[in-house]
Amino acid sequence: MKLFKRTLIIVTALIIFYIAVMLLVNAGALLSSSHKIDGIEEVATTLDDMVIPEGTRVIGIGEATHGNAEFQTAKLDMLKKLISEGKCRCIAFEISVGEAAIINAAIHGNGEHLTELVGSLDYPLYDTQQIIDLLAWMREFNRGRSYDNSVMFYGIDMQGAYTSIKYLCQFYDKHPEAFKEGEIEKLTMLADPDADYMGEREFFQKMYDHMSRSNNTDYMIATLCVNTVLQAIDKPDFDTDPNAYGEYRDQCMALNVQRISNIEEHRGYSQVLVTAHNGHIMKGSAESYGETAMGQRINDLFEGKYFCVGTEFYNTVVNIHTAGTYDENYERKDHEYCSQDVLAYQAKFFEDGKYALVFDDITEEQSRIYNIIHEDNFTGCAGEGYTVYMDLYKTYRVKLKVAERYDAMIYYYQTTPIRCLHY
Repeated sequence: MKLFKRTLIIVTALIIFYIAVMLLVNAGALLSSSHKIDGIEEVATTLDDMVIPEGTRVIGIGEATHGNAEFQTAKLDMLKKLISEGKCRCIAFEISVGEAAIINAAIHGNGEHLTELVGSLDYPLYDTQQIIDLLAWMREFNRGRSYDNSVMFYGIDMQGAYTSIKYLCQFYDKHPEAFKEGEIEKLTMLADPDADYMGEREFFQKMYDHMSRSNNTDYMIATLCVNTVLQAIDKPDFDTDPNAYGEYRDQCMALNVQRISNIEEHRGYSQVLVTAHNGHIMKGSAESYGETAMGQRINDLFEGKYFCVGTEFYNTVVNIHTAGTYDENYERKDHEYCSQDVLAYQAKFFEDGKYALVFDDITEEQSRIYNIIHEDNFTGCAGEGYTVYMDLYKTYRVKLKVAERYDAMIYYYQTTPIRCLHY
């Protein structure tokens, strides 16, 4: 009994000691991140004043989380900036290629109601007022403009490929001449979300072969959709090898950006704006998964002519899908986090609580800031799916050298949650 009591006392003491150490570590981290850095105003800029390097072919704008309104608003801000500079007339979302093609038809004036449209998306995180505002702005911009002078909406994700089949059925109404005998009948049958198209590779390959011969812009978008079905058919099994699936998905998204670039070059524009989670648009490998990020693949495909801009928070209330809840049990909740990122804290001292850094503009003369961006530090990076590990182990953060992964970063002191309109 005495031995048991002694052991219990020792274990209790160790637990108390561990808790005390962790409290001190967190307190130290908070203190170290909660002060103003000398000279930060000299290197800070804004999104509007950010200079995109000459010759850039693809610009990435990331989201530190999928659940904050400010990061969605930044997409439209970046699109307006690039359009004003004259080399870009499109935005490509981390969304299924087929759904994006349906959205693109809507912003070109097919009369579909935007609120109802975003409410029908497979990605509920885009069912927000911020995305409606973006699409409404694009629709208004396109009013009275020719198709090749308009702004386009694309998707890059091969997930949800049945939506590409759905779009191809709609495409038939406008271009029946694009299809061979029997194709539309089979597509109509396969357009049901519960239909099995996985065994139809030869059918879609033949469709791709004849449809890809046209350089008509509409045909090129439809061909992108057909190719997405082929990508989905060829994908590794997620349950068997999730890492291989993740690698394949990022590879497909990068290749789809390249195909979109070909369409845009055909229309006369040299740049593509692509938006996705920070974990996708960053350069290098996603260390937590051992995968090569989409951004690195884009950088390779475009021979270094890729400029990626991340987003980051200091404090956030983020709205996240509760992992494991689907269909009628779908659930989202708000969660409060602090990245403890000293650079994100600096946004407190700027107008509207935000500012930006272009990392190549920072020299060793700004030693404090230069060292921070070239050292491992935590940055906010919450995925779309809450788990208890986010609270227990702070997995809403990743440690990395920001100057190696991004070309620039937009920092926010405080970010607010999105509100899904139909969920």
